[in-house]
Amino acid sequence: MKTTYLFPTYLSLLTLCLCLCPSGAATDEAESLIRWKSSLSSSASLKSWSVNNISNHCRWIGIRCNDEGFVSRIDLPVAGLAGTLDLFHFTALLNLTTFNLNGNYLYGSIPAALGNLTSLTLLDLSTNLFSGAIPPEIGRLTELRYLSFSKNHMVGEIPYQIGNLRKVCFLDLGSNYFKSPDWSRFPTFPFLTHLNLGWNEINSEFPHFITTCLNLTFLHLSLNTFTGQIPETLFTKLVKLEYLNLTSNSFQGPLSPNITNLSKLKDLHLGNNFFSGNILDTVSLIPSLQNLELYNNSFVGEIPTSIGLLTNLRTLDLRLNRFNSSIPRELGLLTNLQSLDLRRNRFNSSIPRELGLCNKLTYLDLSQNSLSGPLPPSFSNLGNISYLILTGNSLTGEILPRFFKSWRKLIALEILDNEFSGELPSEIGLLTNLDYLFLSYNSFSGSIPPEIGNLQKMRWLDLSINNFSGEIPRGVNRLNGSWKTMHCIP
Repeated sequence: MKTTYLFPTYLSLLTLCLCLCPSGAATDEAESLIRWKSSLSSSASLKSWSVNNISNHCRWIGIRCNDEGFVSRIDLPVAGLAGTLDLFHFTALLNLTTFNLNGNYLYGSIPAALGNLTSLTLLDLSTNLFSGAIPPEIGRLTELRYLSFSKNHMVGEIPYQIGNLRKVCFLDLGSNYFKSPDWSRFPTFPFLTHLNLGWNEINSEFPHFITTCLNLTFLHLSLNTFTGQIPETLFTKLVKLEYLNLTSNSFQGPLSPNITNLSKLKDLHLGNNFFSGNILDTVSLIPSLQNLELYNNSFVGEIPTSIGLLTNLRTLDLRLNRFNSSIPRELGLLTNLQSLDLRRNRFNSSIPRELGLCNKLTYLDLSQNSLSGPLPPSFSNLGNISYLILTGNSLTGEILPRFFKSWRKLIALEILDNEFSGELPSEIGLLTNLDYLFLSYNSFSGSIPPEIGNLQKMRWLDLSINNFSGEIPRGVNRLNGSWKTMHCIP
């Protein structure tokens, strides 16, 4: 009878012991992590990883365990770790679902043993110093949803075994030195929403498999050497795209009228390619657009007046093209615009007064065009302007005092090589944030206002080749020692 009564007590004690005492496998996990820590040249953030605390390894910094007490998460972003993965014992940590070492100083190659972590759903080794190739064993991690090797020094062809990762939603291989694989061996990724291959050394035509990833919302291919035309299937099938960046490649051809199918697009970056032809009205039928960059291409003709429909636009960059019309006054409808860059085109006529309605502008560059006439008085509404660059036109008239009263946030004012005239208003002394002031090659006259001496943040000043008279104001002389002045007086 006593044995009968004691059995439940014994069973309870055994259960308690099993809960409190780590299993042999769990102890192996902890010991393997300590061995890896000891191989790192910098691991100050891992103080809790200690043999004296081995039974409590599930509470170590960056470590989480599953219900069975096995390590399931290693989460150590921006932890100051320096070293390699050479002594990381992957086969002792087969229950890992998350392995995040983003933003450290880890270097060396990625071991092939990484392929043993077949339970991983998240692998983030981005923003480190890893080199070498992606091991083809990556294809064994078929449960991955999130994979990032971005911002390292990795090389070689992207292994086709990545095509085995059919569940992946986020794939970021950007900012490395990867080369073109055989894209025909890449299948569709039915769940992929984010793809970044930018800043690599990929030299090929547009990869066909991308246009089969129908759930893509983010596509970044910039700074490679992609060539040829963009396939029409990108515009007809990838209708969920919100971000498209093809900047700095060798794409060519006109913009497709089917671009209007990308009705959810917020960011369109096509700069620094060989696109040509006109900007179609269809671009204006994407009302969600916030950033539109088409710079350094061969676009011609005019900006369509329908551009005024893009009322959510914050950035419009059309510099370094061949536009040869007037600036449409409909730009004044873009009241959310913060940056407008039209430099180095062939825009003519005067600056439309409606541009002064864009009172959120912080950056405006109309330089190196054929603009004429005075600055519209409505420019006094540009109270948020920080950079105003009008160099290399044929603008005339005076700079009104009310401009300087409004432009208190100006950091750079560059209006050289125009035909401005009259005296500089004393209100120029109100521009106390000014860093650059280039007024040369105009027809300003009268004396230089001494209030320029109030501009204590000034580093660059050029007033040369004008018709100023009199002596240099005392305040300017006093500041010449700290300014890097250029040709202060003709």
